[in-house]
Amino acid sequence: MSFHDDLTTLDLVGAETLADYERRAGISARALLDAIRRDRVRLPPSESCLLSYSLTCNDPSIEATGALQKHEETRALKMLIVLAEFRDGPATSMFSMRHAYTTAGVHRTTLLGWRKDHRLFDSLMEAIQEEMVDTMRAEAYRRSVMGHDEPLVHQGVKTGETVKRFSDGLLQFTLMGYDAKFRAKDVNMNVSGSLDSNINIEGLRDRLAQRLEQKSKAEG
Repeated sequence: MSFHDDLTTLDLVGAETLADYERRAGISARALLDAIRRDRVRLPPSESCLLSYSLTCNDPSIEATGALQKHEETRALKMLIVLAEFRDGPATSMFSMRHAYTTAGVHRTTLLGWRKDHRLFDSLMEAIQEEMVDTMRAEAYRRSVMGHDEPLVHQGVKTGETVKRFSDGLLQFTLMGYDAKFRAKDVNMNVSGSLDSNINIEGLRDRLAQRLEQKSKAEG
């Protein structure tokens, strides 16, 4: 399905559906629409640039009608869906850009074009990507420092008991992301991908926890 196959207007979208997308996206459809209208100025002058229904209209003060109204409101709606699904999609597709633009019914090239042409939309996508990085950091911290419970299995059957596991590889990479000196000398990987046996793992975890606490206080 292409962008032009399902043109609509915002008043035809159910109020509850629109409100849910806006909640998940963190922005209203009208705010996106206003930004789209402001961005008309990027279009070059033409014989039809002052017509309210023309797709080449470059005057933000003109109230859109006809084809222009449908194109702009459909774009605002699809941007909203992309943002909502990228930021708050299903757990199996968390922070999946492909899931986001597919659900919105647009192609990847269309999405890239929108990011190039519309600064507000691009900044919102970047903000969600930062959320994604923060989420990944938190999960890396949990698995490397706090550990995670792994079910115990005996002869292929779960026993109902768990054992605390730590990911030493994630510990290294998390440390490398927060402290440059760990990238040079404090931590070395061996061929198997685990930390060298002479490294004090618990000490490293304590130092990472302290580093993250200091960073959190500085950012606060």
